[in-house]
Amino acid sequence: MGLTVESLKEAMRYMVESQGFDRVLRKMKLLSATPGKIVCEMKVEEEHTNRGGTLHGGLTATLVDVVSTAALLYTERAAPGVSVDMNITELLQ
Repeated sequence: MGLTVESLKEAMRYMVESQGFDRVLRKMKLLSATPGKIVCEMKVEEEHTNRGGTLHGGLTATLVDVVSTAALLYTERAAPGVSVDMNITELLQ
């Protein structure tokens, strides 16, 4: 394995504690990690919502991007990838 769980946590901490956009995920917590798969949780709070009071679509895309990057880091190769095509479908209720 390329990274330990502690190294993965540190890498994720580095991403979200930066001054960049990823800081919107500061409240996300890593729950578990197995090679190529990680499980995180984040309570959706007001700062994460759109004007309708639901999870902002841009944050949804950011979650997919950051969490999938972390999963790629926690593989034998231990290298991040690049999101080149992402399709997020939101349901209206």
